[in-house]
Amino acid sequence: MQVVILQNGADLDELSSAYAITLLNPDFKILLPNSYELKVKKTLDVFSEKFKDKIIKINQLDISKITKAIITDHQLLDITLPENVEIEIYDHHPKKAYSKKYKTHLYKTGALTTIFVEKLKREKIKIDSIDATILALGIYEDTGGFKYKGTTSRDIKAYQFLFEVGIDLNRFMKVIQDRFDLPELELLKELQVNAEFLPIKDFKIYISQTSIRYNHDVAGLLKYVKAFEDADAYFVVINQKNKKTIIGRSADENIDVNKILKHFDGGGHKYAASAQITGFSYEDIKTILIYLLEKEPFNLEHLIIDDLPKIKFDTKFKELENLVKTYKYMIVLDQNGKYAGILTSQTVKLGLKHGLTEEKAITFTEDWYVVNYSDLNILKLKKLMEINSEIFPVIKDGKYIGVIYKKDIVKHLLKDILEENLTHYHLKTYNFKQKLEKFFPKILIEKFKEIGELSQKLGYRSFIIGGVVRDIILNRPNLDVDIIVEGDAPTLIKEYVKDKNYTFYIYNEFMTGQVMIENGLKLDFSTARKEEYQSPGAYPKVEKATLFEDLYRRDFTINTLAIEITSSNYGILIDYFNAIKDIKEKRIRILHSLSFVEDPIRILRALRFAGRFNFKLEKNTEKLLTYSVEKGLLSVAPKGRINLELNLAFEEEKVIEILKLYDKYKVLNKIFTQTHIDSKKEILLQKLIDNLVLLQHLKPYNYSKTTNFLYVLLSHLPTELIYENLRLYHFDKEAKLCDKFVQDFNEILKLEDIFQIYKILKKINLEYLPAILTLVDEGRNKKIIKIFEVEKKPLIKGEDLIELGLKPSKLFKDILEDVFEKQLKEVFKNKDDVIKYIKSKYLV
Repeated sequence: MQVVILQNGADLDELSSAYAITLLNPDFKILLPNSYELKVKKTLDVFSEKFKDKIIKINQLDISKITKAIITDHQLLDITLPENVEIEIYDHHPKKAYSKKYKTHLYKTGALTTIFVEKLKREKIKIDSIDATILALGIYEDTGGFKYKGTTSRDIKAYQFLFEVGIDLNRFMKVIQDRFDLPELELLKELQVNAEFLPIKDFKIYISQTSIRYNHDVAGLLKYVKAFEDADAYFVVINQKNKKTIIGRSADENIDVNKILKHFDGGGHKYAASAQITGFSYEDIKTILIYLLEKEPFNLEHLIIDDLPKIKFDTKFKELENLVKTYKYMIVLDQNGKYAGILTSQTVKLGLKHGLTEEKAITFTEDWYVVNYSDLNILKLKKLMEINSEIFPVIKDGKYIGVIYKKDIVKHLLKDILEENLTHYHLKTYNFKQKLEKFFPKILIEKFKEIGELSQKLGYRSFIIGGVVRDIILNRPNLDVDIIVEGDAPTLIKEYVKDKNYTFYIYNEFMTGQVMIENGLKLDFSTARKEEYQSPGAYPKVEKATLFEDLYRRDFTINTLAIEITSSNYGILIDYFNAIKDIKEKRIRILHSLSFVEDPIRILRALRFAGRFNFKLEKNTEKLLTYSVEKGLLSVAPKGRINLELNLAFEEEKVIEILKLYDKYKVLNKIFTQTHIDSKKEILLQKLIDNLVLLQHLKPYNYSKTTNFLYVLLSHLPTELIYENLRLYHFDKEAKLCDKFVQDFNEILKLEDIFQIYKILKKINLEYLPAILTLVDEGRNKKIIKIFEVEKKPLIKGEDLIELGLKPSKLFKDILEDVFEKQLKEVFKNKDDVIKYIKSKYLV
């Protein structure tokens, strides 16, 4: 069998070219893919009599029967063919052939159909007006009605020839005219709403996404998205159940979408390309695209650093004693000098401790994730961010050439952030003794004074620091006390608990500890310290430091205040960073410009504090936060820490304000696909807060705020995307319950009868009851509330039935349920009506 293979997403030019081949050689059939453009579908419908015997669907074909295949209008195979199949390629895109294995014909014309029309004319093959119309569609569409810059005189002459044969203009217009059914309109609307501008200098580039299931190829509709009309290039991400498809289109010769999407293992040509990937969120894709568009041409080789010691496989542990003092990792080479693995200094130190001085390095070499030099691209770098490792050895032909540090991947993406010179900070002090003693209970004041006297005796200085000091100024209750020691915290703790029956913990390696005192209160201690990395891959050098150096490592100025409790300076508040001014002026300010780069979780913390206290972001902080969000820093932050921060946000009293700030600064959509806080969503979230309070009275239970906020927040998404978002950030309980939540919710939506709704409510998991109560319509909401009110105050109980002479039995249960249903439906006015009803029906 001989076939012309159409690719997924086939357009009119591809179909017309394939049709022309069947006119040149009637033995050929057209192999139709699973998806194709809308106008291809229209052509097949309008000219069904011509295609009836020429079309074979890919799922109806035994591929092993193919003997020859022609590929038109592209150079990639969507299907795998047997080795013995003769393959020929026809394409009109000006580029080199992908494979020398196939016989390839390349042309420079606006439409490929033009080439085959010339052949038909040359070989004097007779065609009728319907054939001419089908062929004319391909030329007209791919030249944009002869308006595209790639149009040639050959295209015009071919079209003229077809016009002379005779084109059925009525049928022609049925295909060409842009008329959309409801599914197309919904798709176009979603793409328009989700379209956003990518911040690429000198170019107008857009990106959008959709989760709408559409039976035909999306690519054919993209040119009708208003935002894309005058774009230099645009990208669309199609969210499917287990994968994402990226479509790229370019109208500028300086933007090669094929080259860009090759980094996603995709392909096409300079002006149109696509790719399919798994394991990446929409925000991940956007971040990579921005990077690729900004950095073209780019070189990743400078990320490979050869700075770790290389040791032979038979090097003995005793020979590494000095090396492990400086380096955290060592590269082990085999007998042929090739990469064998990594040996950690921790392993060597433990080995030496246990007397393994003669042990060879190869014995304890670890097999870590390795990057092949030939595979190094942006997609690979993004994948590395998901792997729990600080370094990634790079191998070329089996030989070690260096490592890539995870921290350098982030720095590489953000290297245009300039480190600002340190601000000259001026120490300000205030006497806070009275405020300190007014704020804390007497028992804590006693402990502070005891610790202060001991600190003085030891030659140390001790301070209450951080959030609790901030809350003293804001007059917000807080008994979570952190104490910093200029000296040595473990020593101070040991001396302090000597004569006391306190439980305490000491962590010498971190120079920290904790003391449990009376009334369930605790005090956390840490030594004032700083950390420095002497070289890439080396252990951080942890040193005791001054109060200033310790505070400078913190997130925001409002958390840098300290109150000294050393007896000689008891009650003196220390403000190095104008924190009091920031608190009074309601401002969140970072301490240095790389704060969000060092720890992207600070983005979420900044907005949580801003929402909690009704503060604003300081101007430079806002700029750097916005920049860090646009650069996709949250995509490289540990997912578990994002989970923790979101849990904290959902517990906040002003959770809605915090979520609105997430939305304002485009953080929410970075975390959760296609999620925004519009007026409808805000109403739902407020309704949820009210329902959480209401249900504690009507149906008391330990409802999880996290579970219910997540379900309401993501309720606009398809179930697959809700599940994907929850799993991505380790909301495992919520992901596990997701299908059941959606099922129960949809079941309630089908029901009008209040008693039937009650039956569903009896079986549902109470974890997500507040979310269901929030998301149902007003009528069902009132019915659910009424059910719980009746449950709380039924007109009759079991004791009443016993007084009537009935004994507990199945009938007992049936009577209660019967009465409950009628009470729900307001059949009875009072308890007397119920008693009469029971006597007349059940005691006769």
